[in-house]
Amino acid sequence: MDQINAKIIRELSQNADMTATELSQKLHFSIPAVNKRIRSMKDEGIIKNFTIITDNKKIGKPIVAFILIVLKSIEHAEAFFEYVESDRDILECYAITGEYDCLLKVCAASVEDLDRKLSILKTRNGVMKSYTMLSLTTHKYAPTVLADE
Repeated sequence: MDQINAKIIRELSQNADMTATELSQKLHFSIPAVNKRIRSMKDEGIIKNFTIITDNKKIGKPIVAFILIVLKSIEHAEAFFEYVESDRDILECYAITGEYDCLLKVCAASVEDLDRKLSILKTRNGVMKSYTMLSLTTHKYAPTVLADE
């Protein structure tokens, strides 16, 4: 990835709604050149999609928790991941190394709602053990991986 593409991604990561005209003015390139580079990065899979980021508190789901999961056995993995995909409040799921199998990022309307979600995870989805951490404050959130310059 060259520096121009890295700059385009950096700008779009701050504001995905930025027009090609605005990008061209900011980066001092022609509009067709900017559009061509964006299209090329989409075709190559560098840019997967353009999206929005919501404010979880304003949506009514102020609780954010990180949950470490140990599955009972590998046989439970498929059902577990299907459940994870189906629950809109499970924002992220990673298979990880170490003592735990997965790390989930979950939002909830209340602590009681989070407790209900944990009960469902444990009783219906093959979870043997979990460890939950509540997020107090977000100091940095960067949903886009940026290339080094």
